[in-house]
Amino acid sequence: MGDHHDFRASYAPFGARGEAAGRDQEPTEVEFLLRVADVTLRAGDQGVELRHVDLAGRRFTFASPPTPDTRLPFYSAGPVPDDARERADVDAMPLAVSPPWTHLFWLVQELGVQLGFFREHGARLVEIDAPSRAWADVVVEHGGRQWRARVRLEGRDEPIEYPAMNLAEMFGEGRHLALAEDGIIHGAV
Repeated sequence: MGDHHDFRASYAPFGARGEAAGRDQEPTEVEFLLRVADVTLRAGDQGVELRHVDLAGRRFTFASPPTPDTRLPFYSAGPVPDDARERADVDAMPLAVSPPWTHLFWLVQELGVQLGFFREHGARLVEIDAPSRAWADVVVEHGGRQWRARVRLEGRDEPIEYPAMNLAEMFGEGRHLALAEDGIIHGAV
């Protein structure tokens, strides 16, 4: 079994008997993604890395790899606040040399922020699957079919900029059809 540990969770806001405190509905997909991004940022710094996000089930999985990535993250705006509310006013985009978990944090956050634009182009975000530090698949439903847009996390040449906008336009314009190999789109972001 080794020293690799998995952590699984599903998200529901605190409240009486599963009810959202002060609300009568579940958190939106945007709220869910932003909260997962926040946990990804805080946990990544401690060697616990996001592995999977399931939007429909509001579930996410973290893993504790046998060897933590000890590289320091570098962000376009310098140090990034731990508090999500303070971070909202800061450009927290990780620079290309940053560890993979920072790119995954940014990818999840930006997909959440730009989810409306994503939907306007007929694409629906289904899940994010990051089985390794090297890459993550953004699983998208478009045209009645699921597609995997593979995003490189390790060894990036440039930061991840506007991932939801780039993916949405690619699907909306039909460019994914020419780029896909067996349902996987490499280098889309």
